[in-house]
Amino acid sequence: MVKRSFNRNWFSNWHWLHYDSSQDLSFCHTCVKAVNEGKLSLASGNIKDSPFVCGGFSNWKDATVAFARHEQTTTHKKAVEVLVTIPETTRDIGEMLLTAHAEGKKISGQCLVTIAENIRFLARQGIALRGDEDEKDSNFIQLLHLLAIKQPELINWMQQKTSKYTSAQIQNELLSIMGSSVVRDIAAKIQNAKHFCIMADEVTDASNKEQVVVCFRTVDEEFVCSEDFVGVYVVETTKSDTIVHILKDTMIRMNLPITNCRGQCYDGAANMAGHRNGVAAQILAEESRATYTHCYGHALNLAASDMVKKNKILRDTLDTVFEISKLVKFSPKREAIFNRLKSELAPSTPGFLKDSVTDSEVRARIIGIEATMSRFDFLFGAVLGERLLKHTDNLSRTLQSPALTASEAQQCAMLTCETLCMMRSSESFDLFWERVILLQEKYGVQEPLLPRKRKAPTHLEVGSSTGYFHITVKELYRQQYFECLDLVISAIRERFDQPGYAVLLNLESLLLKAAKNEEYSEELHFVLKHYHDDFADASRLETQLELLGVMFSSTTEKLNPTLDAVKYHVSSLSLAQRASISDACSLLKLIYVTPATNVVSERSASVLRRVKTYLRSTMTQMRLNNIMILHAHKERTDALSIPSCLNEFVALNDHRLDVFGKF
Repeated sequence: MVKRSFNRNWFSNWHWLHYDSSQDLSFCHTCVKAVNEGKLSLASGNIKDSPFVCGGFSNWKDATVAFARHEQTTTHKKAVEVLVTIPETTRDIGEMLLTAHAEGKKISGQCLVTIAENIRFLARQGIALRGDEDEKDSNFIQLLHLLAIKQPELINWMQQKTSKYTSAQIQNELLSIMGSSVVRDIAAKIQNAKHFCIMADEVTDASNKEQVVVCFRTVDEEFVCSEDFVGVYVVETTKSDTIVHILKDTMIRMNLPITNCRGQCYDGAANMAGHRNGVAAQILAEESRATYTHCYGHALNLAASDMVKKNKILRDTLDTVFEISKLVKFSPKREAIFNRLKSELAPSTPGFLKDSVTDSEVRARIIGIEATMSRFDFLFGAVLGERLLKHTDNLSRTLQSPALTASEAQQCAMLTCETLCMMRSSESFDLFWERVILLQEKYGVQEPLLPRKRKAPTHLEVGSSTGYFHITVKELYRQQYFECLDLVISAIRERFDQPGYAVLLNLESLLLKAAKNEEYSEELHFVLKHYHDDFADASRLETQLELLGVMFSSTTEKLNPTLDAVKYHVSSLSLAQRASISDACSLLKLIYVTPATNVVSERSASVLRRVKTYLRSTMTQMRLNNIMILHAHKERTDALSIPSCLNEFVALNDHRLDVFGKF
């Protein structure tokens, strides 16, 4: 008779087996453990009848069949479930909650980052965030839906009824944080540059509110000029005291002491440039080194306006041109007729047919303008105005360069005056007259005629001699030609002759004479007196100017150096070499920190008109300021650290910190 025993190979097929060698019995380890731990009751099912739980199994002949049968029993399956399956598929409730919360924070953080990037993009482009009435149709919400196509978790986020963080209040908070970050960056740059020039201008927005635009100009260590817009302020009145308060408040908020202000640039309005109580005068009273410059672009515009107003031919010509523009441009219908007729006749053919207009009033206006245009005075005024104003227009374009200094602007203006002076000659007029006569014959304009001789009123007569009357028409128009030239030249010189220019001229002369090793004691005395605290050690400045002359003597421009040549040479020096002429470098910065024009304020006003339209006229002042800053400083907006901004955002509220965590 064969004696059977337990086979150890069974362990590999049934891992739950347990063999007791002392009793030669096998048990189900899983079932026994479940019963001992109270996870399986002896009263349930047929556990008592199972040898694998109670008593032990020893029928080795039918062992494999018994093992397979036990493995399929309900008792064994339940034991496996409570001891193996459930522990492996589930975790501790605290651990599960912690993990779920961490995952929720991650998803919420990703959604908030997308919302912040969405706001930054719309503000950078100057696009409206909100919609007309239904916020679901706003650019902000629709762009989030577009981004949700590639970010599935954002779809669930947007479907939440609350805590979506897309409200107008949240938008304003994020805009404020981003805008403040940009302004802090600008303030740090200005503080690092130390000296600055303040610029301001007034503009009326779409909601008929008076806004004051504030900008700063600085020069860095490489002598690169920067003009930065920092904000707009709404005011009830544009009196000088109000604007001065705004400028001081801006400097205080940006931690910029007024003692570091070395320049001012505004327009020539009485509230800005008044000698007693103007903004410039009040700032100068507190900081005498803040040299005031009347915006040369605005001064040039006034000079051209003076010329036109004082000459009858030019004044009447431009009035007629304006009437023509009103007649055509102020009516879409008439402009369409004008464009159609012009394309039918020829692209270069001026004018249009009055027969195409049926309205009697408009027809009468056309006939009147046609009669005016057929006169020689109109042709002469148009050609002369084009010849003179193209020079002022070229000067205006030159003045708009941010790198141009007030001193260089003066030189450009004087160069324009010299050019106009060269046109004031009989030879130049003869050439001009021939051109006008050729145009008169080409377009069939009336012949020039001498005016009727009229005796001057008695109360205007001085002496007993008879009045002078022109003999020929050429002589008559020669007088008009010379008069217009004299008017524009004198107007430019008068408008550009500003008290602050003397300071800049002495600064430039001091540097250039030092570079040429010429005598500069008079300029040095003026600079030391005006910039008393900036150059406390006069001997040190003089020593460094001598050193600059030695350095510059080795360059190719040593015979006739220019300001640009000096700047280029100094910027090419090493840091150690610059340190040896640090005061001379400060002189160069003082020249470049004073701008020629206030064009950055004008452009910022254009930003205001783009951002605040009549459809967006109800936005708050804070929201307007932040959007304008992000829109005006696109490079800084692109460089914004969204995680840093969001860390500042969530730190404002404990609930936000719990929902999003730190970024």
